Parts: sequence; C-alpha cells; structure tokens
Amino acid sequence: MDNYVEHALTKTKIVATVGPACDSFEGLRRLVEAGVDLFRLNFAHGQHDVLARIAADVRKIADDLDRPVALLADLSGPKIRLGELPDDCLEVQKDETYVFVRERAADAPANHLDSSYPGLIDDLSKDDRILLADGTVSMRVQETDDDSATCVVEQPGTLRSRQGINLPNVKLSLPSLTEKDQKDLAWALEHKIGFIGLSFVRHPDDIRDLRRRIEESGVTYRPAIVAKIEKPEAVAVLDEILAETDLVMVARGDLGVEVDIARVPALQKRIIRKCNERRIPVITATQMLDSMQHSELPTRAEASDVANAVLDGSDAVMLSGETAIGKHPNRTVAMMSRIIHETEPLVVSRKELPLGFHAQKNTATEMTRSVTLGAIHAAERLGARLLAVLTRSGTTAAAVSELRSPIPVLALTDDPRTAQRLCCCWGVRPVVTDACTGSPPEILDFVIKWGKEHGSVEPGDLIVIVATTDWSRPGKNVMLVEEVPNGTDS
Repeated sequence: MDNYVEHALTKTKIVATVGPACDSFEGLRRLVEAGVDLFRLNFAHGQHDVLARIAADVRKIADDLDRPVALLADLSGPKIRLGELPDDCLEVQKDETYVFVRERAADAPANHLDSSYPGLIDDLSKDDRILLADGTVSMRVQETDDDSATCVVEQPGTLRSRQGINLPNVKLSLPSLTEKDQKDLAWALEHKIGFIGLSFVRHPDDIRDLRRRIEESGVTYRPAIVAKIEKPEAVAVLDEILAETDLVMVARGDLGVEVDIARVPALQKRIIRKCNERRIPVITATQMLDSMQHSELPTRAEASDVANAVLDGSDAVMLSGETAIGKHPNRTVAMMSRIIHETEPLVVSRKELPLGFHAQKNTATEMTRSVTLGAIHAAERLGARLLAVLTRSGTTAAAVSELRSPIPVLALTDDPRTAQRLCCCWGVRPVVTDACTGSPPEILDFVIKWGKEHGSVEPGDLIVIVATTDWSRPGKNVMLVEEVPNGTDS
C-alpha cells in the first residue's frame, strides 16, 4: 500500500512544520502525498517573502492533488532569549554566581548576562527559578535591585547565545502579542491563513485580545485561533481558555521545561480529554519522532508516543524539527502515517453526538442530531465504506468527528473557509463543491463519483449520506443509504 492511499484511510491528521528541509515546491508536494494535512509556518524563523511563496506553493499543490491542505501561522509570542555571550558559549558550574543586567556592556565581567527582554529584572523576585537551554541549566534568584538580579547556579551545563529562557510561575509584564507578532498577524490575515497559533498563552484575555485584533483588522474571513498550552499559568485556567479558543495545541516543548517533566504525560492526557469533552480539536506536538531528524527509523518509545497521542484522543499530531530541518522529512511523515494507521482500529467510538466546535456558539438542531445519529448508527451497522455529511459552517462534520466513528467521513461544503477548518478535525475529509446545493439524488451522484475517483469506494460498497432538501435552511432532514453501482453510471 503506497503512503498516499494508506494516509487516505487514516483519520488522525498530520501537521508538518515547514523549514529548509522541505520548503521547495517538490519537497512540500512530497509531504502532502505522504500524508500532511496542515503546514505550520513558524514565525520564529522565516521572512515574509519566503513564507508567501510557501503559502502559494501549498495552495497550488492542494489544487493539483484535489486535496484540502491548510496553513497555520504560528506566532512567536513573548519568547525571552539569552543575549550574546563571549565566544557564543559559556560553561556554568554548580553554585557559581551570575548577574542578569538590562544590557550587557562590552567590558562587563564574564558572569554578567542579559536577555532580549530588558524588563526581566523588574519581573524577577527572590527565589524565582530561571531555566535556560531547554531546562538543562537552572539558576535561583538570590537578590534583586533596580538594575540587576543575582542568581546562583543549581543545575550546571552549557549556555549558548540566543537560547530560550523559561521562568516557571514568574508573572511577566510582557504582552501576549509582541510588535513582531502584530506584524506577522497582519501578514497572515493579508494572506488568508486559516489558523493562527498563539504562543505562550497565559490567560483567556490573551485569546480575546487576538480575536479583537482580528475583528478590528476588517478581514472578511475569520481564521481559527489555536491556543498553545505551554505555560503552567495556562494549565491553571484551562477551562477558561477552552471557553475562548477554537483549537488547542499541547506544546510539550516549553511545557516540559516550565513544569516538572514527569507531569507532562498526565497533563497531555488531561488537556486532550477536556478538549474532547468541549468538542475542541486538539493537536499534540513536539518531539514525536525527534530521532528521525537524523535516523531513518524512530525509536520504539517515539512510535509508542505517537500511538498513545492517537489513543488519548488527539485530532492531529505534529512534526517540528523532523520536517523543518531533518534529513528525512518525507520518510518521517510516512512513518507517522503508518503508526496512525496501525493504531486507529483501537480508538473507541463515543455514543453521544456533540454539537460542534463550541456547544455554546454552534448548536445543531434536534432534527440534525437525530438524522445524523441515525446515519452514523446505520453506517456502522451496515459496514458502510463512507459517510458523507453536508455542512455549511462545519458544525455537523465537527460533531461527527468527535464521535470517533470507524467510518470515514466526507464533509461536503460550498465554503472554502469551512473546508480549511475541518482539515484539523479527526476523521473528516473536507471537499469544496457546489453539489451541496443540489437535490439529494444529485448529491448522491457526486459522492459516488468522488468515492470512485479517489479509491474510497468500489462497486457493491454502501454509502450513507446526511443531506437536506433545502440548503438555504439550517438543519439536515435527509438520510440516504445507497449501494455503489457497477460501471460508470450511478
């Protein structure tokens, strides 16, 4: 079975980060053919002109392959970085003393450090922890004054210029959107990127602020906001954040630095479970197949990590350095697709039909709920090969996704924005078509033709369709069950 066909049968979506290893037209196309549903544009790296070319290439590839592929603009957020070090490298030893200053002078002592955030000195207090180099080096603040913070090394190691600084439980004065983020957001809105990732979310107000800025920009479309959970402050107010966001990313990189790494697996499961309960699509990210940056095969632990993320209830799993700078981006995506394919038969179906992305915002009519539940029940009892759902806003398709039915779902919509959003929903293959506005028999003809062309159905297979007799009215009132005929006629 080739990679594309195998992925077509999987339901958990794959997100790949774009970088030098894959950013050519052919490189991106190979990743889509291997199984990528959404490309992450990391604004911590990459210039706008390069990102514009990548976005155009992805859209051209999606058109060429007749396959929806979405884009995620991942804003950098208020990431604090270490300043420049003498010789770009510094070995720090346990119990040594270092002093953080607002700006390091050229003739400063070797133990003076600065950061990309001059206000760091004002936010630090005695006994605060400072983590550097992805948490491998730690210091404890001993005392502060108006212009410096004196620290003692608790965990020794190697520091390098521009490495990230993490400050667990330190209340920072930094805004959630930096000046750079605001410029990157304007670019993303101009280029109609479907998903906006908000890094280092600390409070639901951060999401409200981003949504307000999007609304005030005057754009005619509404991108979905992805709240990246990577701070202990976000975990503490998770329910409030889920009430505001459209999607969630379990960003295990910084989360594993900010909290005790032993807590990360339990937090991952808790976050995913809460997202599932709220019908909010959730992406699990960071170091899923990390060794494949250099190796042609993952470790057994990495393969199990991907499988467990699927079993936990992730709508999507994400690759970062593996595709951005790794030696084997295409092989890595194919491997992730294979692991998903082997794991998904173990996913347990749910029984209650949820209402969509937000029960409080998008509610399905009782008729839609009844018809859709009946269609899913019929599809599973009859062993149908495909369940096709008409959906204008995405609510019905997203609700069906949350049931985790083993039957593949084809979401038919006439709105490209809805199709983009559904690229992150488990088990849903969105298709943009005007057939939605036709009669049920016309819709049936389209689904059979599409299924044959894409290898999803064969003569004799059963198809179940949730449709409506009037596309102009909300709700679904039709369920069709049809056997795929022989020959070309349907």
